[in-house]
Amino acid sequence: MSLVLRSGLSWCICTHQAVFLDLPRDRYFCLSEALDSVFQRWAAGEPISLAEQELLVGCGVIEPGGSRCAGPAHYPPAMRDYATDGVSGASFSDVLAAMLGQLRAQLRLKRLSLASIVSHLTMQQMGASLQSQGEMRQRRIACAFGTSAMLLRAADRCLPRAIAARQLCHRHGQAAALIFGVRLNPFAAHSWVQSGDAVIVGDLEQVRLYTPILVVR
Repeated sequence: MSLVLRSGLSWCICTHQAVFLDLPRDRYFCLSEALDSVFQRWAAGEPISLAEQELLVGCGVIEPGGSRCAGPAHYPPAMRDYATDGVSGASFSDVLAAMLGQLRAQLRLKRLSLASIVSHLTMQQMGASLQSQGEMRQRRIACAFGTSAMLLRAADRCLPRAIAARQLCHRHGQAAALIFGVRLNPFAAHSWVQSGDAVIVGDLEQVRLYTPILVVR
């Protein structure tokens, strides 16, 4: 029986343990130690017994399908932070766009599921002509969100800020990824926007604490 990662799941290895994001159900979870070992062997392409396959199907992480397993999420490590490198230049209109974008994102998160928002962002990307090297524009966006944090609450608002920043980057033709990350012991989640090795919105020092579990390009 050919098995694949269940539709809607993404995952990563965090402190030697598999962590899953079930986007349709908007939840994170881990497996028991025994099942985690089985899953990691299966994900690495090692053979597992029929009984072990049935256990993984039963706990909802794999399902019948093709012959390839979706690997863990990956994105190049962040090395720079455009918001704190001393370069400014955001205009009033930039800051206003950042603030309005955050307010719209907050409303959408109250009205829509995270899965539908991510699907919309993914559809926006398809067929779009984006630049991977638009550093000056990306710095302006980072600066705009930094300034907006003095006017709008930024603490515990990483997701609406990241969604708004990703959409603003897209509007200006900039290739940037919305990244969801996790850490364990204790569990925490974070969201940020990154282009190459540069954080646009999300705080480099925070980003370094998290392992990407879902990358929305």
